[in-house]
Formats: sequence, C-alpha cells, structure tokens
Amino acid sequence: MDFSNKYQYTIGVVARRTQMHPETLRVWERRYKLIVPGRSDTGRRLYSESDISKLLLVKQLTDLGHSISSVADLSDDELKARLSAEATGVSSEIHRQHDKCRVIFLDESLRMRIGRDLLLFDDIDIVNQPQNSPFAQQPDADVFVVELATINERSLPQIQKKILEIGCAAAIVVFNFGTRNAIAQLERSGIICLKGSVSAAEIRRACLSVQKLASRAASHVADTVAPRRFDAEQLARVATMNGTIACECPNHLAELIINLAAFEQYSSECANRNDKDAQLHAQLNQSAGKARMILEESLQRLIEIEGIAL
Repeated sequence: MDFSNKYQYTIGVVARRTQMHPETLRVWERRYKLIVPGRSDTGRRLYSESDISKLLLVKQLTDLGHSISSVADLSDDELKARLSAEATGVSSEIHRQHDKCRVIFLDESLRMRIGRDLLLFDDIDIVNQPQNSPFAQQPDADVFVVELATINERSLPQIQKKILEIGCAAAIVVFNFGTRNAIAQLERSGIICLKGSVSAAEIRRACLSVQKLASRAASHVADTVAPRRFDAEQLARVATMNGTIACECPNHLAELIINLAAFEQYSSECANRNDKDAQLHAQLNQSAGKARMILEESLQRLIEIEGIAL
C-alpha cells in the first residue's frame, strides 16, 4: 500500500526532517501555495511523505540561489531537472558569477557540522589549517569563519588581529549572544555576524557577499554610484522585523546598509583642508556607495527569495 500521500506528519516533524523553520513552511504555504497540507480533526497541519520530498527539492534550489517564487509552481520532475542542470553547471548563474571563495574555519566543531554541506556548492573551497600551528604559514584564504559563544567589546580587536594573522580579506562570526553595541561595532568594521544555528547556505551567502565586496573595492570596476535602492523607512522595517523567517540575515543586511548610507553622507559632508583631503573624502564616499550598492543587491535578492513584503 502506498503511504506517500497519506497526511501523517506534523509541522514540527517536517521542520526537523527538512531543517527548515516552521514559520518558513507557513510562509511558503500562505504566499506561494507550495504545499497545501491536510488537517487533523483538531485543525493541526498534517503533511505527507510526498510533501516532504517536494519541500526538500525546493529547499535545495533556494539554497543554490533560486527564488522561491521561481520554483514554487514547478512539478517534482521539473524541480529534479533544474537540480540536475545545477549539478552539471548548465544553468548555474551563481556559479558563473563568482570565482571560488576560499574559506577557513577556526572551529573544527563548526566545520564538522556544516563543512560537508558547504562543499556541495561549486563556488566554495574550504582551506585546511596546519595541524600544529593555527596561525603560522596560513594558506591563502578569502574569508575565515569563527564561532563565538558571546560577542562583547573585546571581540572586535581580537577578530581584527586574527584577520591580519591569517591574511584574509574578511571574517564571519557565528555567535549565540551579544550586546547590540558590540554587534554593531563588528558590522561597522565589515565583519558579518550570524546569530544562532546557521546552515551551510547562510555561510555561503555571507562568504560570497564579503568576497564580492572585497573584489569590487580592490578592482574599482564601477566608477559611478547608484542612488539608494531602499529608503530609510523600508530599511528600518527590515532591520526590526521579527519572526517572519528562520534567520536574521535581512535584519543584519539592513543594519549594514543603514550604517553604510550614514557614512556615505558623512564622508560627503566632511570638511577639507586641501585638495588631498578632498580626494580622500571623495574616495571614501565612493567606496561607501559601492559597498552600499553591493549589499542592497544582496538584500533585494534575499527579499525575493524569502518573499518579504516592504
């Protein structure tokens, strides 16, 4: 007897099996009609084995960068075909846009938890640390990832020191607790902070974000800076939104953009003692503007993927 379509699993069971937040499942149901679960006698959502299979397919594609709106209406066979195309590189636009980002983990436990899944992405390469000396003769890496139980006022100088020792362009901190001031201090310095239990896809997005930021800053590809994509009210709304999706990436990105926009305005209003000062402030203003544009692009993509309404 085929039980694949029998409604038998609660949303908690489905969340654990798919490693998705229950609220994300509800949002996908409400906004995109991706899965329409059955109901128990008491009105609780019940899912079938087929529902779980489809959710796993969709999750793999969204983790690879596809927006939920672009895959929600696809059949299981179409989802599998698109995943197959990703695996062979036929339609992987994300993979064509980036060179491999070289990532080094400072915590073996974090690496063991998500490193295997992270290597499923073609644009990520995990760099090993020397066994006997964590910071001597470090291999070339773009980003280092460190896990901290808490973030405090001493965290920034410690992480900046490690950035110099390792020779990375940027850092990502996974943490459990931290004061707002300490977190803001790190993020103003370009260090991405991710709170709580993170997935390989979240680490990848953060790595590619800082890699792209560093690459553009170094090459100065674009000389023009576009106007702000989001106004202050929209950014404030995203920065303070609570409980709509499983992670806080939108909050962090919005706060980073707010800070960059503020510095962009500040650098344009700085007093100049001479032409050298004027050139420096112009460069700082342009760099802040470019960084803002990159993060605005990332936030726009995240808004589309998560179905956030502004």
